[in-house]
Amino acid sequence: MKKFLRFWLAPLLLMALVFPVGNKALASHRTYEIFVAAFHRLFPHASRHAAGMGYVIFRKGGHFVTYGLMAVLFYRAFRGGRRPRFQPARLLAAGAAAAAYGFLDEYLQAFVPNRSGSPVDWAVDCAGIALALALAGWRTRLMDAGRRPSPGSRSLSRALSLKRSFDIALSLLGLVLSLPVSAAAALAVRLEDGGPVLYAQERVGRNGRTFKAFKFRSMVPDAEKGRGPVQAAENDPRVTRVGRVLRATAMDELPQLFNILRGDMSFVGPRALRPSELEAGASAGPEAVGDIRGGRERHAVRPGLTGLAQVYLPGDTPRRRKFRYDLLYIRTRSFWADLELIALSFWITFRGKWECRGGKL
Repeated sequence: MKKFLRFWLAPLLLMALVFPVGNKALASHRTYEIFVAAFHRLFPHASRHAAGMGYVIFRKGGHFVTYGLMAVLFYRAFRGGRRPRFQPARLLAAGAAAAAYGFLDEYLQAFVPNRSGSPVDWAVDCAGIALALALAGWRTRLMDAGRRPSPGSRSLSRALSLKRSFDIALSLLGLVLSLPVSAAAALAVRLEDGGPVLYAQERVGRNGRTFKAFKFRSMVPDAEKGRGPVQAAENDPRVTRVGRVLRATAMDELPQLFNILRGDMSFVGPRALRPSELEAGASAGPEAVGDIRGGRERHAVRPGLTGLAQVYLPGDTPRRRKFRYDLLYIRTRSFWADLELIALSFWITFRGKWECRGGKL
């Protein structure tokens, strides 16, 4: 009885509260009105549509956190205080139990008036479960090994482990949530000129390893014919009409969520460059970016969708200055700084501008 109260009571109570209390409270009109009032207090000039989107993110975030917590409590209960602390079979059992309850939760909502289950919600639940168990497993492995690294290396190791786990969970969530937008973007690209929808480019990743990065095509077919890989410039005639919209909203980079999931890229890091990319507009003509100071040092980390240079510098900034920002990021990187850059990037994309420096190409 004592063991049950210590390890199993908490997850069972959470299960009992999720469906009858959590779903009803978060889905009520009263909760929505309270959220909208608070949102407009923080952002007085935001539209009703923006408040509605914020509420959706709030609700999905609730799913993400709740089921992540449930998975960790299940893992703790399955272990029951046994050593070694890291037990992969019980980790998988905890994930399966939490995911199964999430599926049951969505199924039972079909019997509630004016409610219906959502596969998107279940995908969000599973992403929260995956991230929480990845962090729990990493933590218990360190405890079993009895590692006592120095404070500096310990904080960096923790940041890197959190970063990869976060990349996996967020890319999975992004791939699911962006399916309708990706389908619309693919259709628009195809209808404009009948060319291919996706464009695969060879990029340089961590430690100089090359990989194929996928994007929605935003330029005319054969845009590099007779010219080679040159950085796009403002009002570039190669960019299509649909491509300008995709670039302004960053939707052209949605397929790169698959690259993040595979481990080729991260959400935050230096921009992934072409192996033989040239710097456009150099004083002595096009210049290989690999010859610019700091160009090779950037390969110490995975490239990212966003980063310090992408957020705080205009798109036409010379590479030399961008590389200085990239090196600054590598020296000072942390998990919390990554979260801040991701939040800024979402806000920038929502507005279609890089801060106050004009439209994004």
